[in-house]
Amino acid sequence: MTHHMTDGPLVLVLDIGTTGGRVILIDQAGEILGMAYREYQSVFHAPTVIDHDPATWLLAIEQGIAELRQTAAQLWNKVRAISIATQRATIVPVDENGIPLAHAILWQDKRPIEESKQIEERLGQKMIYERTGLKIDPYFSLPKIMWFRNHKPEIYARTACFLTVHDYLVHALTGEFKTDWTQASRTMLFNIHEFAWDRTIAEAMNVDLHKMPEAYPTGTIAGNVTNAAADRFGLQAGTPVVMAGGDQQCAAVGLGAIRPGIVKVTTGTGSFVVAPTARPIRSADQKVVCSASAVLGQWVIEAGIFTTGSTYRWLRDFLGTDGSYDALNQQAEMSAPGANGLFHIPHYAGSAAPYWNANASGILFNLSLGTKKSDVVRAYLEGICFEIQKNLNVIDSLLSQDQKADHIRLTAVHVSGGLARLDLFNQIQADIYGLVVIPDQTEQATSLGAAMIAFTALGLFPDLNEAHKKMGRLDLQRMKTANREMKDIYREMAELHHAIYETLNKERIYERARRVTEKLNALHKRE
Repeated sequence: MTHHMTDGPLVLVLDIGTTGGRVILIDQAGEILGMAYREYQSVFHAPTVIDHDPATWLLAIEQGIAELRQTAAQLWNKVRAISIATQRATIVPVDENGIPLAHAILWQDKRPIEESKQIEERLGQKMIYERTGLKIDPYFSLPKIMWFRNHKPEIYARTACFLTVHDYLVHALTGEFKTDWTQASRTMLFNIHEFAWDRTIAEAMNVDLHKMPEAYPTGTIAGNVTNAAADRFGLQAGTPVVMAGGDQQCAAVGLGAIRPGIVKVTTGTGSFVVAPTARPIRSADQKVVCSASAVLGQWVIEAGIFTTGSTYRWLRDFLGTDGSYDALNQQAEMSAPGANGLFHIPHYAGSAAPYWNANASGILFNLSLGTKKSDVVRAYLEGICFEIQKNLNVIDSLLSQDQKADHIRLTAVHVSGGLARLDLFNQIQADIYGLVVIPDQTEQATSLGAAMIAFTALGLFPDLNEAHKKMGRLDLQRMKTANREMKDIYREMAELHHAIYETLNKERIYERARRVTEKLNALHKRE
C-alpha cells in the first residue's frame, strides 16, 4: 500500500501487535505513504497457556521493510527516525546479547495464577494498586517473571534482562536494554508516582531489578540503528530509534485523547477505553487501572474489555455469513433502536473492567417467538456499547470526584478499530454513551500516535498537542451525536443490562454454570 509523494521528513513506525505487525511510513501531515502487514501465530499449549516465538516479530519487520523498499523505494532517504509501538505486558527473557532464552509469555497467558496469589498474600491488592495503578492479575508482567523463576530457574538465572516486545525491538535495532514509562507501567513492578522500578515490590517478591531494563520517558531516543541491524533489516545505520511505547497510549495520542474531557475507545477483538488525567487517579473498588501516559507529566485511566468485536465475529461465523460482515451489518440496520428489548452481555472469556469476574459468561436475554435475526444482530452491537458505557461512567465519575486537579467531565469519545468503520455502530455508541462520537479516518491510530511522538522527539513539533493539530485524522464528517428520544430508554436499558449481570453473580449462577460445564467436559472425555 502506497500513497502520494512527499518532500518532507518521514518516520518509519514499527507497530507490533498480538496477531500481526505493521511497518508504516508516515509524513509530518499524518499521511500514510506506505504500509506493509505480516500476520504471525502464537503457540497455544492450552486456551490460557500462550507462548510466542520472538523471531516472528523480527521477521515481520524484516519482510515488511523489504516490501516497502520495493513499493516505496523513492521515500527511504527521507526517513528521519524509527518509532516503536507494541502490545504491552508480554515478557521475553534474553541473554546479555539480547538473544531469547525461551519463547515469550504472551499478555493473554494466564498460567501464573499461583504467582498472582503469592503477590496478593504477601503484599495485597491495595498496596499493588496504590503503587502501580494495576490490579493483581496474571495478565501483567510480574507474575510471568516470577513464573520463570519458579518453573524455569535455569532460564531465570541466565536471563540478563526481561523485556517487553517493545524493549526487545529496541535492543534488536540499537543494542540497548531500555524501556519507556508506558511499557514499564504495565509490568506491576513500576511505581507510577515516582516513574521508577519499585524496589519494595521487587524485594518482597524476590525479583532481581538488575534484570529489568532502564526506564525512560516516552519519546526518548533509545539509540541509533547499529550496523548489524542496518544490514539485517535494510535500514540506514545511525537512524534514531524513538521509544513510543505502549500501543494503547500511542492510540490515545493518535486519536487526540490527550486533553481533559476527551476519551478514546478502540474496539477490535476487545475494547480499550483510555482517558487522560493530570494526576494518578484510582477507583476505590479497583474497577479501572492507571498507567503512565505517552504525554510527559500525565497519566491515563484505562479500562480493558476482553471480548467485544470478537463476539460480533463469533455471531458472523455462527450465522454462517461466509466470512462477510456486510450481511450482518445489513441485518443490524433492519432492527429498531433497542433491538426489540433484547439484551446481549459480551462476557465470552470472563469479564475484565468493570466487573473483573473470570467466571462470567455470555448472555442473550429476553428472547421471544417474535425475536428476529436482525434484533439479535443489533443486540450484539448494543451489548458491546452498554459494556463500554459502564467503564465510561466509572471514568467520568472518577474525574468529576477529583477535586485536587483541574479535571472536567467527559465531553467527546474519539473512536477507532474495525467496528468504528460502521456508521450504525458509531450512532449506537453516541446514543448509549450520551456523548459526541468522532471516528478516525485511519484505522492506524496507534501508528499515527507513534509517528507524532517521534516527530516531537526530533523537535519538529513543540509538543504532542501541536503534533495532533497538524497530523490528526479525525473524521468530523462522520461525527455522531446522541438521539435525545432514545436517551431515557437507553439509560433504563443500561441499568437492566447491569442488573442482569449483578443478579446472576450474586446468586452464584456463573460459578454453578462453570462447574456443570467442567463436569460435562470430564464426562465426555471419558466417553
